[in-house]
Amino acid sequence: MLEKQYRLKKNKEFNYIYKKGSVSFSKVLTMHFVKTKISPFKVGFSISSKVGNSVIRHKVKRKLTHLFKEFLDKVNPNYNYVFVARPGIESLSHEELYNEMKKVLKKGNMLNE
Repeated sequence: MLEKQYRLKKNKEFNYIYKKGSVSFSKVLTMHFVKTKISPFKVGFSISSKVGNSVIRHKVKRKLTHLFKEFLDKVNPNYNYVFVARPGIESLSHEELYNEMKKVLKKGNMLNE
């Protein structure tokens, strides 16, 4: 589980990032990001009902949250992020999901490596 200080919770926070932010995407994952002045940065995950039933969506969200923890110290801390899962993500392995998240972060120039 991602620590509370890093989580986006409110609908208006998500909507602000969708409207004002930039987008980076792959086949199964989309990342919206916007510059922030508040520390620490925050991240949210959105999984559409097109991905599957509630059990599958929750499993995908847990996997994405766990994967993002691996990027916590590598990601640009001046931005807030929202990851949106697309249909097809539920069938990917852990390694494939890791590569997708890394690809999306690199496309948006958000990795500090």
